[in-house]
Parts: sequence; C-alpha cells; structure tokens
Amino acid sequence: MVNTSRDTILIGDQFTLRFRSKIDKGDKYIFQEPSNPLMTGIEMLQPPITDTLSIGDNGFELESRVVITSFESGSYKLPTFTAYRVKSNGSVDTLSFDGGELEVNTIQIDTTTYKPFDVKEQLNYPFTIKEALPWAGILIIFILLIYTLLRIVKSLRQRRGLFGPAAPTEPPHITALKRLEKLRNDKIWTKDQKLFFTELTDTLRDYIESRYDFPAMEKTSAEILSELSARNVPAELKKELSSLFSLSDLVKFAKFSADPADCENSLPAAVRFINTVYVSQIEDSNINNQKNNGGS
Repeated sequence: MVNTSRDTILIGDQFTLRFRSKIDKGDKYIFQEPSNPLMTGIEMLQPPITDTLSIGDNGFELESRVVITSFESGSYKLPTFTAYRVKSNGSVDTLSFDGGELEVNTIQIDTTTYKPFDVKEQLNYPFTIKEALPWAGILIIFILLIYTLLRIVKSLRQRRGLFGPAAPTEPPHITALKRLEKLRNDKIWTKDQKLFFTELTDTLRDYIESRYDFPAMEKTSAEILSELSARNVPAELKKELSSLFSLSDLVKFAKFSADPADCENSLPAAVRFINTVYVSQIEDSNINNQKNNGGS
C-alpha cells in the first residue's frame, strides 16, 4: 500500500512516501534500503524508517517511510520499493510497493491566468520610538561616563573636589622644601644615585614651573637655564643650578657614579635656589604693592 503526502511539490520541498504492511506475530519485517539517488532528479534525504502502527491479536501493522526531495522540475514515475517478510517457519515473502508519480514545479502558477505570480517587494517597517529608546539610553550613559571622567581628571589637576570648590593647597616652595627634606632623611643617594637625582631635579622642575609659569617638566636642563636667564635669575644662583643639573644628567643618562659628598651637597644647593627665588618673589611683590599704593 502506498500513500504520498502530496503528488505535486515545488523544487526543494520535502515529501514522504508511506508504505504499510501487516505481519503475523513471530514474523520479521525488513524494508530494503534503496540506492540513493532513487533516480535522476530524485534524492532520498535519510534512510527509510519503519514504525509499528498497531498491535492486534494476530499480528502487527507496520509503516515504512521514505523522505525524498527534488531539485529538478518535471514529472517523475517513482521506482518500486521492496520489503521482505520472514515467517516463523523460515519462508520469505517479497513485498513490492509502487512509488507512484510525482510532479515537481519550479514556481507557483496562477491557475486562472496561467502566469507566474509576481515577486513581492521587500516590506520596510518604520523605525519606532520603542526600538530607539535602548540605543538612546546607552548613548546617554556613555556621555555621562565621559563627562564624569573629564571632571575627575580636571579636579585632580586642580587639586579640588569633584563638584566642590578648589581645595586649599600649600605654597609651592613649602611643598618643594618638604620633598627635599624627605630626600635628605631617606639618603636615597647611598642606594640609588639615579633615583636620587631624578627626584631632586623633578622637585626643582615642579617648583620652577609653578614659580615662572613655563613647562619646566617638559624641557631639557639647557632649555630651563635659558628660560631662567630671561627672567633675571641671579647669575651665581643660575651657575650653581647649572652645575647641579649637569651632575644629574651625567648620573641619569651617562651612568656616571658621583662622589657621595657631591650628592649630599646637591641638596643644600637645591634648597638655596628655592629659598632665594622665594625671597626674590616676596621682594618683587612688596615693590609692586608700594608702586600701586603710591600711584593711588
């Protein structure tokens, strides 16, 4: 018995052939697997499957299924399928199933006009506010994170609270002298001369940058001395600073090993420079105040 799910399909569709048979209890049933492809244009998608549909007092009703497809249009007379019923006494019956006929079409046909159906245009759905809301939320969160990060960086540079007024800071010369005092107490030059001179000159560069308002941390020793010459720093003071920078550059960049006494004497030279510049700053401020008061 043969039963096809449909006898007309489109190219690439799957369809199932069903073959039913009854056997007695104690008999065996073997559905022979056909060769693949079944014929030119018809392919079997998986091996045949046989299931038991019902169990009676005298035997079983079985169904074998073959799933096939086609990628070539046309009319096909399917081959005959074979099964074997092995009886309990050892005899074998051969069962043949007619595969039937199959029509494979390329596209759907309008039966009233016998013209192919037009291909429908792609549907474009409008972009809704509901779809845009998640993206808008992500964008807002991203902007807030960037804004907060910029505020933090700016606050750290200005040494102020994140959203509050600028925090009071100690005068630059006090900060510099405290750093030099720590260097003197730690005696770093006895352990690492390069680290000692790096900390020493960085302290001087920070102070010079805050006092004279130019990027001393980004300039070479020679460039710093040139800038100080333009700001009327006393020649003797500049000469002492030049010697300190020269010794520092030798240790940091030329792997020069300085005499411990020269390292230790560098600290008082740095302190003298800071104190002298600070005193000069106060004197200049007093002179300017007197001029302003006299002018009023």
